[in-house]
Formats: sequence, structure tokens, C-alpha cells
Amino acid sequence: MSAAAKRPAARPAKPVRYHLRFQIIPGPHVARDARILAAFCRQHAVEEVVLFVAAEEWNPGLLTRAQEDQWFDAIAKAKRILEAAGLSISLNIWATVLHFAGGKKLPGDRGLKPMVSATGQVNPGVASFADPAWVRYITEQYGRFARLGFRVLWIEDDFRYHNHRPLVWGGGFEPGMIRRFEQKLGRRASRELLVRNILRPGDPHPWRGLWLATWREAQLEAARAIAAAVAENSPCPATLGLMSTGPIEHSPEGRDWGQLLDAMTLDGRVAHRPHFRGYRVTPGREIARNIMMFDVQRSFQPARAELAPEIENYPFTRWSHSDTRTFAEMVMSLQFGCDALLLDIFPFAGNPANREEAIGDMLDGCRPALHWVAQRFDRHLETVGVSLPYRFDSAQHVHTPHGKSMLELHVSPFQAGELLLRMGVPITYADAPVRAMFGPIAWAFDDDEIRRLLSGGLLLDAASAEILCRRGYGRLLGVDVVEILDREQSDYAVEEFLAGGLGVPVGHFFNVNLTTHMALLKPQRGAKAWSRILNAERRTIGAGMVAFRNSLGGRVVTYAVADPSDRVPYNDQRQAQWQAAVRFAAGGRFAAPMVTSGAHLMPIYFADERRRLLAIYNESDDASRPVIHLPAAPAGPVEATLLAPLKAPRPIRLSLRPSGRAAVAQSAAELPHLGCLVLAWQATS
Repeated sequence: MSAAAKRPAARPAKPVRYHLRFQIIPGPHVARDARILAAFCRQHAVEEVVLFVAAEEWNPGLLTRAQEDQWFDAIAKAKRILEAAGLSISLNIWATVLHFAGGKKLPGDRGLKPMVSATGQVNPGVASFADPAWVRYITEQYGRFARLGFRVLWIEDDFRYHNHRPLVWGGGFEPGMIRRFEQKLGRRASRELLVRNILRPGDPHPWRGLWLATWREAQLEAARAIAAAVAENSPCPATLGLMSTGPIEHSPEGRDWGQLLDAMTLDGRVAHRPHFRGYRVTPGREIARNIMMFDVQRSFQPARAELAPEIENYPFTRWSHSDTRTFAEMVMSLQFGCDALLLDIFPFAGNPANREEAIGDMLDGCRPALHWVAQRFDRHLETVGVSLPYRFDSAQHVHTPHGKSMLELHVSPFQAGELLLRMGVPITYADAPVRAMFGPIAWAFDDDEIRRLLSGGLLLDAASAEILCRRGYGRLLGVDVVEILDREQSDYAVEEFLAGGLGVPVGHFFNVNLTTHMALLKPQRGAKAWSRILNAERRTIGAGMVAFRNSLGGRVVTYAVADPSDRVPYNDQRQAQWQAAVRFAAGGRFAAPMVTSGAHLMPIYFADERRRLLAIYNESDDASRPVIHLPAAPAGPVEATLLAPLKAPRPIRLSLRPSGRAAVAQSAAELPHLGCLVLAWQATS
């Protein structure tokens, strides 16, 4: 189970740092475009420009020597002009092995070998990590550009094995990589046999761990070579920065985050761009995913790393991503203690900055709220809530269902959290007394870890419960998972609530007709079925939600739906059901606030030894007045502030009333779409 990295001490209040990513293309207008960009940055208080090398539309593939010369000259000229205007300058070389082919070929004068997929498909434009010629190419390129003296040189998120279309899943199965594996194995191994063994259903084949170690070592060697080239050639103290994608995709690569960031550290300096949002917005669930992406990455970020998340509007037009959502994402970035905002909001097409004046208006409009957040939140704050156990090496342990695709090694750390956040329950990736485990992640923990999880509060979906039953823990769950039913195997349709006193009317019906997999749950003696699953003729299929106190002292709630975050319709009664499950697992008192009275009100609960800060985001299109159920009455006053999109922070009135040992608060002002309500109070001694 991943342990949170040691947090740094609280820092003095910091300014808002806009770091603007921008592409100035080679050609006759480099000086003009650099001067226009400098004027834009002065007008809108941008302190740093991150220049691109051959990005997006202007990327011809990995660069020939002549193409590299053109970009080097353009970057050098633009850098001189921007620095003369008082700006700090960093660099982003857009291609390491290259994102995708898109009709491109590897440069003919570099002698590079192409990437190959698990099925033998060759990508003619993407390079292999196992190719010594590519390692020379990329280190010489970073070393050359480092001589210009940049503050940070970023390594793009194409520094990966997955997602290099048109390859299915990705690559890394080149002959050179297989030869590296054979040296570890001590025998010959064909690609076909290798793939068959690493994807074998059932207990993971020993080759899987060995193969992931081979991938990891090749990537680390490249990272160390790049770092050495930058350190040797930079005329000033330079920092390397890693742009990362998500843990779901990186776990099947065997990526070790600590080792990778260590490999890129120069004299104690390293930067990280924590990826946190998708390119396509999914209404009702995007904010939940953003919260979890920020939090899960805290466990491997070095305490002194510079954190700069990417604020982007892919495919890089203001019509793609609203200013309202951009505001919310910048606010959240600073609430998680990030040091700067990497603004990836200009088109890459090579036009001057004054063609997009509205971008400057947006940045100016966000600054008052961002300044307010930066003065109150820092990386010393920890998140508190239901813990989501996760291991970054989960792909090494998961059992594949079919053994046909690398996608079967993907294990999401987000399923349980997506449901809980949308139900108004805060989450954390730090350990906590109440935990939630959905999906195949249950394979990743050893027996001692599983017994520890079962000794506390634990929420399970059908998939995780079925795995634990197969591993012999059914008696500690209080249920038998008789079978996992496919949608076409069974006529399940409705969940009927049976338990009184939990906030849901007895006899209330929930829709479960859209779910793709349903467990046939049979409660054991001593377990309490809170609900049951029915078909349209009211025949009982099995239990729905089951609560049980086991012999270890643990409190376990098992739900019959596999991945309920996906196909279970949400509503007020469903929220009451899951908040009741959290309270049961907590033994009656949950350590964090929970939120009601609106759809998709998502809380983040931060705490340190002195302060409590609760941030509530409204992902719904409808405004609402959140009701906050505090676990204990605050000892002093509660400050409530509304951060409405692109508006200055506004203090608001909060009604607060005791409720037993707890308290209930309600906002007097409406929280608009993608607004954030922040409550702050002092911790009790």
C-alpha cells in the first residue's frame, strides 16, 4: 500500500505563478512573435515562458539534423528577446520517442529503430527505448538545447511505452527490448511466447515481473542519460521536469515513480507536471477524477519537487474548454499546493499572442481568486476521507481475465473514489480507518495487507468481494459471492432497500438495470442485508448491499454491483445509502465532513495540526446551497468563502447548528456550476 511522501513544512504565502507554454516557429517572424509574446506576458503578469520545440502541428516527427538546427536557432533568438523583457525561460522538447506517427517516418539521418507492439505491428515514426541510437539522439538533443541556459527542461509525456497510435495499446516489444529480457531470463524467448506468458490468466507468470523490470530499467537508463547531458552542458543550475500521464497506464509499464524522479534529479532539483484532467470533459465526473489524480500522485512526489500542473484546452482553442472550467482547475491546482500553473491554452499553430486577447482577460479575471487560494493552501495540508488503497505495481499482480490484451493489466485507482466523491464523501490516498476497494485492485495486496484492511472499515464492490472470496476471506466479508452475473445471463432490474433508520425509505427502489455485471450475494450468519436485487417480476436474485461486523473487529459493506461508479444512476436516496455505508464502516462517526443537498457536490477535506479546510465543488449545471455534515462542532468560528468562476472571492454567511456531538452547516449563498465553496476553521486541541 503506497505511503504518502513526507510533506514539507508549511511555507510562507506564495504568489500565483503563471508559466505560459507557447510555440514560436522558425521563420521570418521569430523576433516579431517574441516581442508580442513579451508584451502579452508583461500585461497579464506572466512570469515565465516555456518554449516548445516542434510541437503539435509543427512537428515533422523526430528531427533530422537540419530540422534541429532550424529550431535551435529560432529558440535561441526568441529566448534572448524574452529574457531581455525580464521573463524566465524554460523549454519543452515536444518529442522524445514521439507521441504518435500520424504519417511521419523516423528521420533518415539518425539510424533509429521503430517501436513494435505486442502483436508485432511496427510504428514507422516512433522510436524504441531499447535502441542505443535513440538514446544518443535524445541525450545529444537535450544537451545541445541545455547550452542555451534554461531554468527547467521538460521531458514530454510521450516518454512512455503506451499510447503511440496506430499501435494497439502501445509498444516496447522491439527485438532489442526482447534481447534485453533474454539476458535477464537466460534463454531465448519469442515475442509471441513472451506476450502469452505476461498476459496469462490466473496467477501472474514469473515472466511478467521480469518483463516489467526490463521496461523499467530501459526507461531509467534513458532518464539518467538525459539528466547527465543536461548537467554537463547547462551553463546555469538547470532542473529537469517530468510530464506524466496517469497511473492506470503507467502501472503496466513497470514504472517506479520514485526511481524515475530520482534519475532526473539534479543537485536536489526536479520538477513534476502532475497530469490531472482528460482532454474530453465528461459532465458530472470530471471534477472527481481531477481530485483523485492530484491526490494519488502526492504519494510519490519528492517533498521538494516543483509541482506545475498543466492547464490546457486541447485541441488548443478557447472553444474546446470553457473559461469556467479552466478557473476551477486552476483553483484546485493551488489547493493541492502546486507551485506554478503551466498554461497550455494558446493554439500551437504559430500565430502571435495578440490573436487571442480573450486569453489575457481570462487570466486577469482568475487572479484575485487564485491569489486568495495561494495564501491559504499549501502542500503541508493532508487530505482526509475514505482511503482508496492503491499500489503503483498493481499490474504485476492482477489476474487477467482473458490473456488477450495489455489493457487487461490496467487497474484503476479511481472507481471507488468516483462514486464516493459524487455522493458527497471526501477521499484520500493516505491510509485511514475507512477504506474503499473496487475492482481488480484486490489482487495487488498480500495476505497481511488484506487482513489489515478487513480489520477496519471497508467498502467493497462485487468485483473486489469476489476476488477476496476466491482468496479465502469470505467469512470476514460476511457474504458468499456465488457467481458474477453478466447482463445477458440474468434479468436483474431493481434494488429494493430493506433497512430502516439509514436515511432511505424502506421499500425504496433503485435502478440497477443498466449495470453490466452483478454478483449473486448470499449473506452469511450475522450479516445484515440492507437491500436486495429483484427482477421485473419481484423475484429475488440475491442480496444488494450487505453490512457485517467480522471477527477481526472490522466493519465491511459489500455491494452486489461490479464498479457501481459506472452504470448505477445517482440520486438523493443513493447518496443517503452510501453515506450510511460510510458511517457504518466508521463505527458510527466518520472523521470527515459529508455534503448533501445537491447533485455532484464534491468535497476535498484538508487538514494539518492547526487548520481544517473544506473545499466543495459543484459539478452540476444547477446551482445549489450545500448542506455540510460536520463530524464535530468546530471550537471557533467557521469562515465561508465563495469562489465563483472568474469572480473575486466573496465571504458568505453560513448557518451552523449542533446535531448531537456533530454539527450541520448550510450555505446562505448558491454555489454556481464549477464554483468552489471553502470553509475554514481552527482544529480543536
